Amino acid sequence: MDLSGSWKMLAAIAQERLKHNKTSHHVSEYGTDIELIGAAGELAARRFLNLEETLHIRFDNGVDMRVGGYTIDVKATMLTRNVRYRYLQWPYWKPVRSSIILLTAVSIPNQKAIVIGYAFKHEIERAPINLLRDFPCHEIPVARLHPASELLTLQHAFLPKAPARRRAKHHSPGPAA
Repeated sequence: MDLSGSWKMLAAIAQERLKHNKTSHHVSEYGTDIELIGAAGELAARRFLNLEETLHIRFDNGVDMRVGGYTIDVKATMLTRNVRYRYLQWPYWKPVRSSIILLTAVSIPNQKAIVIGYAFKHEIERAPINLLRDFPCHEIPVARLHPASELLTLQHAFLPKAPARRRAKHHSPGPAA
């Protein structure tokens, strides 16, 4: 999805997030683009789900959006040709606060993003932990994530039911004369 029309806004949000969310690990390990990637991924998710395009500037406490009866935390990675071989990662020590974790991928040079797929909270918590990483994480291969399109179905499952339509009474004309 093309985000070029919103890129200036995303850059401003990323700069504001850096002022508030910066920790030594957060920026030293991944660079300042981490907030731009995150903001772009969240905007892509909001557009995909047809939600209001309001992004948070400060800590979100693990919930980026609500869809129907679900809370969603959006995670973003760099968009590369090999993104299908990546993993949705979650630090083993960090509590999962949302019911769904949605993975997006962002290309900064192209100002584009894709929505990849998602996992439920219990799937993250039960996923194997990769202890070989600098920071051990639960990992789910991208190929094993639920298709993002399923979220569109979940979203509509919580819409209010339409009122029952009254059936028109049908009178038979009676026997033909």
